[in-house]
Formats: sequence, C-alpha cells, structure tokens
Amino acid sequence: MIRRLGVSYREENSEFWGEGLIILENICKIYGRNRVEALRDVSLRVCKGDYLSITGASGSGKTTLMHILGLLDTPSAGRYLLDGRDVSSLRADARARLRGEAIGFVFQSFRLLQDLNALENAALPLAFQGVPVGMRLPRARALLAEVGLAGRAMHRPCELSGGQQQRVAIARALAAGPRVLLADEPTAGLDPAASRDILALFDRLHADGHTIILITHDPAAAARAARRAVIHAGQLKEAF
Repeated sequence: MIRRLGVSYREENSEFWGEGLIILENICKIYGRNRVEALRDVSLRVCKGDYLSITGASGSGKTTLMHILGLLDTPSAGRYLLDGRDVSSLRADARARLRGEAIGFVFQSFRLLQDLNALENAALPLAFQGVPVGMRLPRARALLAEVGLAGRAMHRPCELSGGQQQRVAIARALAAGPRVLLADEPTAGLDPAASRDILALFDRLHADGHTIILITHDPAAAARAARRAVIHAGQLKEAF
C-alpha cells in the first residue's frame, strides 16, 4: 500500500510517529526563471532511531530532497524542523555549522582524502571541530573497530577495497556523533558481497539506535529499511 506522508496521517497515527527528530512540512523547491518544481508539498517525519529508505527514478526529486535533508540547500517554501529547531531559512554559514554537528554523510564516491590513512580520514570531522588529537584519534580508532576495520587503520584508501573504503566513510560519518546518518547510494559501484556487508552494517547501526536515512535506487537495499518511501515527480509517499 502507498500512502501520502502528510500531516493528516500523522495526526491519525500519533502513537506511531512519536516525537519527530526531522519534520518537513509542505516543502517545495523551485529552480530558475522557468520555475521548475523539483519538490512539491513534501511532508515527512523521521523519529529518533528510525531507518527510512527513499527511492525514486532519475529526475524524481530524490537528490533535491537529500540536499534539503542534509542542510546543503534550503526549501523555496515550507518548514524544516531539525530536533525542534526551524532550519528552513538559515544562512549558509549557520547551515554549515549545524550540518557538521547534526548530519553524518555517507556518499557513493566515499570522498576519502587519498593522502590520509583510514584513521586520519575517520577523525576528520573531529579535527574540523577542533577536538585535540589525543581525543579524536582514540574515537576514530574505536569507530574503525566498530565497522570491522580495526586492522586497517594505517592503510590509505588506495590500499583498501571499495567496501572497506565505504566502511571508513561510515566511521567518519559517525565520528562527531550526528543525530542523523544520511547515506546517498552507499552501495552503488560495490560488488554484491561488499554491498551485502555494507547493508548489514547499516542494519546493525540501526539496531544500536542510530537514525538512518538511505537514499537509493536499489529496491533490495530499500527493503532493508524499517520504513520505505518513494518519490515521484517531486512528491513523496510512504510504502507500507
């Protein structure tokens, strides 16, 4: 069954939705002079500990929605509450600060620095926050152990497989203790075995209480999430 992720459904099922960590209310995003509507009246609630997947075809608005959720862009209309704070119209510098504190990104392309080893890459968010080396490196080392790379801390990205690089990227995303882990096509380009390992890692992180939003084109990956949503022509609906 497909149901609109709207306010009326939340009100009818308030015991299910609980307290929202992320609340989008009637979000629209319009680009350019031709007023191309990338998102249209999108409402969504993500609670602490949720695991939500969002799928959609190319051009559906999936990337635009990810950019708004990740504080990389602002909506043209509507309201975005993050942990109770309205972030819809924050200035770029305020968005950047909050993004570093609240959102842990996992990208398809890993985005690791090639001249740093796995430990240093995993510690980068803490370095940007000014955490002393004596505190950030033990934290990064513990996270590498958590993602199964305790023995690879001194290896550079070129010495790691694609799946191992993605594990470093996940450790990095978790380093600053974000409220939300936002993963954009994290298994794209990986072989089937590595993809299964990464999805199993997300399962475990969810079981440990992490809030995860997975953006993916892969129905099998999407099906691993506790909640699933589909975006089409800029509108978001939840699949039950």
